[in-house]
Amino acid sequence: MIIDDAFDVDAPLERVWPVLTDVPRVAGCIPNAVVTETVDDKTYRAKVSVKVGPVSISYNATIFVESFDEPTHTATLRVQGDDTKGRGGVRATIVSRLVPRDGKTHVELHTDSQISGIIASVGGRLIEGVAKKTIAEFAQRLSKLV
Repeated sequence: MIIDDAFDVDAPLERVWPVLTDVPRVAGCIPNAVVTETVDDKTYRAKVSVKVGPVSISYNATIFVESFDEPTHTATLRVQGDDTKGRGGVRATIVSRLVPRDGKTHVELHTDSQISGIIASVGGRLIEGVAKKTIAEFAQRLSKLV
């Protein structure tokens, strides 16, 4: 499933980029997510809970920093999560690109994910709706943090 979204942060790129590249800090902006362990400077373990329609699920996830490209202000993360009850998993690559725009920062997100198990059974439209709502809440929290 591909999800593309974008939002603006009311702060200059010079303030947003360092926060976006601080994985434990920015993970706190994701609803129901918390980094539980820093394995090294490119690998983190996290717990994430999601509710999609009638299904609630918790994942043990590993976040891998694929790249932080300073010149283009592009961050690429890979996430692998497994349901704590063994009912499926998620694999995703998330690319964030920051663009300065009139003193603000425009954030473009591209997520390519593969979802299996119980969450996949509720359907793509419902999953996409929850993803869009999560991104909107992430954007609000990131704006407050910056």
